[in-house]
Amino acid sequence: MRISSLRLLRIDSMPKKQSLWQIIPSSKHFGRSQYIKTVGRFRLFAVLGLLASLGVFFAVAVFGGFSNVLNIIEHANPYIYAIAFACVFLSFCMRYLKWNYFTKRLGLRVPHRKNFLVYLSTNGMSITPGNVGSIIAAYTLKKITNVRFSKIAPIVTMQLFTDFLGFALFALAAAIIIGRYVVYVAVLDAVLMVPFMLILSPWLFNILKGRKKKGPFLRRLYSHARHYYMSQNSLNRKGVYLISLAFTTPADILNSMALYFSLLAVGIDPRIIASIFVFSTSQIFGMITALPGGIGAADATFVALLGGVFHLGSALSSAVTIMTRLATLWFGVAVGIIALIYTIRYWNNSKKKRTEGKG
Repeated sequence: MRISSLRLLRIDSMPKKQSLWQIIPSSKHFGRSQYIKTVGRFRLFAVLGLLASLGVFFAVAVFGGFSNVLNIIEHANPYIYAIAFACVFLSFCMRYLKWNYFTKRLGLRVPHRKNFLVYLSTNGMSITPGNVGSIIAAYTLKKITNVRFSKIAPIVTMQLFTDFLGFALFALAAAIIIGRYVVYVAVLDAVLMVPFMLILSPWLFNILKGRKKKGPFLRRLYSHARHYYMSQNSLNRKGVYLISLAFTTPADILNSMALYFSLLAVGIDPRIIASIFVFSTSQIFGMITALPGGIGAADATFVALLGGVFHLGSALSSAVTIMTRLATLWFGVAVGIIALIYTIRYWNNSKKKRTEGKG
């Protein structure tokens, strides 16, 4: 599944003495103080998102009968519910293997501890609109490796796209198995595929290629696009997608288990395939709205599908929705922000070359 390879960007056309990644970044160094300010802005997103999510949780609880919903959550089995959080963290580990595969594919040398923390930081950015804040992880890798940002950015793009692809395939397959909502899920998948195709396809690069001589701004934009698609092309291959899905599949199942164990915790004995369908479809619906963390859209979809698929009352649907969102979205955001704050240390202004392999 390789999208129009760019002959002009063949690696073998580069000077032999210069490795693909031994290029000094052309952009200005982004200092520690500037990074702290940037992280502060994203933390503001998290606070605003938390307030919005609390508002949604309150609305969901009111819909289900506030006292009834609180009573269900209060009497949920804490040990079974804890397994939901464990499953989500294991899904992070599986997705990290995919992230690490992408970095190796692009020839980046990043110690596992650093790379894992950088990946975890992307979860903190899931509370930004359309998850665009995840791109800050590419800046962190830039500071670690001294590689041009536009060459690293495709890692974030591919991570998001393959995550979506996994949810899309699971939701559609599960819909076919349970024999419901197939058309709706197919339409959601198709609509969400469009923006990703526009990003993965070099259509913008081809436009800039013809207009790069019309001004300094277009020339700079063309330069960044050129490096971006050179890296993108090395990831945009059938084999890479297949390996990515090998990591994404168990990660998506583990994520869906957060809903499964939330249901078990309140005394419901659910089907695993139905849990995968409800969780995956809710995730896709949240993505298509581009709302921060899918707040509101994903929650409403959870409530509606839990009632429609599992035939739960409004109180149980509301309680399980709140529990699942806490175990998935907000657990991930909490872990991600901690990792993001920790990775500030990788943004120091020291001009000394870091020793390879140092954690």
